[in-house]
Amino acid sequence: MVSMESVSRREVLRLAVAATTAVVLLEPIKTPASENNPRTAVQNRPQHAKARFMKSMNCSQAILETYAEEMGMSIENARKVSAAFAGGMGMGSECGALTGAFMVIGMKHGKTADTDSDADKETFSRVAMLTEEFKRQHGEILCSKLLGTDMGTPEGVQKAAGLGLFTTLCPKFVETASIILDKILA
Repeated sequence: MVSMESVSRREVLRLAVAATTAVVLLEPIKTPASENNPRTAVQNRPQHAKARFMKSMNCSQAILETYAEEMGMSIENARKVSAAFAGGMGMGSECGALTGAFMVIGMKHGKTADTDSDADKETFSRVAMLTEEFKRQHGEILCSKLLGTDMGTPEGVQKAAGLGLFTTLCPKFVETASIILDKILA
């Protein structure tokens, strides 16, 4: 018998998916690069992000890697940068799908000069819009509250896995964040 202390959070998530669902990962559908966007764009970003989540069980990575190439970032770097934001940064805080979306907003609108207060205003305005709409749709933005269990503890993660929340609720949160993000980026 394996003790909970020897099983990582990632392993619990993977086991939950294997036990509750068989997932077919949809290959990303890409469009040709445009004049304004030399990078490849994913056509249906919300579905792509949802499929990536089901494959990786990391909500922040699923969002950021879906938008990364369009923003000039490699998928590999997107995965690295966003790795620690899943599960409310492993503490049950803000939903990782939201923090991944916040990173995308920052990549598009964030300031690059210390004195660019207009970029700050634009960035934080869009973050507020995303947060408000997500909260309107789901009633909450904190991972632990969205899932109804303390995601900052191994027991809470195990409970969420046992209830199948990573395959029933979390994919909806990823998809919602991406749908809202697409509207905000347009």
